[in-house]
Order: sequence, then structure tokens, then C-alpha cells
Amino acid sequence: MPEQHEAPTLGWVPAWADLQGRSADPAGAGFILDDGPGSAAGGQEYVAGWPGPDSEELASTAAGRPGARLTLIVAGAAAEVPAPPGFSPAAERLLLSAPTAQLNTGLDLPENSQVALAPMETYDAVEITVFDHPVARGRIQVRDEVAVVAILEVAEGPDQEVFTRALFAAMAEEAFLHGAGDLNMVVEPDAAAGFQESGWTTAGRLLGFATE
Repeated sequence: MPEQHEAPTLGWVPAWADLQGRSADPAGAGFILDDGPGSAAGGQEYVAGWPGPDSEELASTAAGRPGARLTLIVAGAAAEVPAPPGFSPAAERLLLSAPTAQLNTGLDLPENSQVALAPMETYDAVEITVFDHPVARGRIQVRDEVAVVAILEVAEGPDQEVFTRALFAAMAEEAFLHGAGDLNMVVEPDAAAGFQESGWTTAGRLLGFATE
């Protein structure tokens, strides 16, 4: 019997696009993401779940568009996905997830530290300062009780882990207030281990393909 794979859930994709200043237009069960203002990528990103009812159709559509990119979302950490016709493998990222209750824990920040959230057009910016000097920055967007976050910058030094945890705690609280039970985050594979040590789990893989 052939191996069975769980169909992934893509409800987090629009919020993930918001974090990047991009739009996400529904296309069947998938999405088409624009490249956002000032992007030099030169094409759209077609996002579909694999396996899924629209993955082959969306891949076929993307293959005929110059500069288009295809991202197939695979649930969990397993499964190998062959490159669709007209595409070659380009990149891989991981989708991590963690319960807000696990991340929203009290911790002691260095003296004269402050955590602030500022609403932007499509996301909330989170910043930690020490003596009014920024030491950590992140973003969060909650859509339909689905929260997606991004860590943009954390200053290196003995307090790096504390600042990172403080960012997550602030974002977890914000997500909880908007009804989201988990935080989701897309990271490069080599960055995943550090987050997994603090309780994040791999919820999916983002397999990127470029037109040949």
C-alpha cells in the first residue's frame, strides 16, 4: 500500500504574507502571493498544499508564468516531493508551531528594558529596547484566530536568549488576546534546531521550486 500523507492546512498563509507586506489571493485551495512593493524577485509565488486537490493544477498554471515560483506545503517533517514538470528545486523552509501558553511565560529582562507593540498596516511590530536602544525586533499578524510571527533581529550577547523569549512572550500574549492558541513561524532549516530546543515543533515543510 502506498504511503499516505496528511493534507496540510494553509490557513496561516495570508497572515504570513501580511508579515512580508504581500497580498495573498485565494486560488482554489491554494494562494497566489505577489512580490510586494520594491521586490526584485520578478514574479509571483504560487502556494499549494501537497498532496492536495489543487497542487498539480496550480503548478501547471505557475509553470507557464515567467519568473513564477512554486511553494508546496507538506504537513509534518516527512515526505519527499518530486519537482513538478517545468520546475527545479530551489529552497526549503520549515513551518514551526508552538502553543501560546507555552511561550507566554514570565521572565526577567535586564534593567531599563521595555517591550512595545506598534500596530502597522498589515502587522504589529514588536520591539525591545534597553536604555531606549533597540535590541530585538519582531512582527506578528493574527488573522481569523491564526497567528504568524517573525523574528527580525536580536542583538548578540549574553541576553540574546532572554530577548528572544521576551519577544515570543509578548507575541504569544497578543495572539492569545485575539483568540489564537498557537504561534506559527517560517524559518530556514539551519535555524530550526535552536527554536525546537525551546518547545517549537515542525508543523510542515515549505518546498520551493523555480521555473526551469
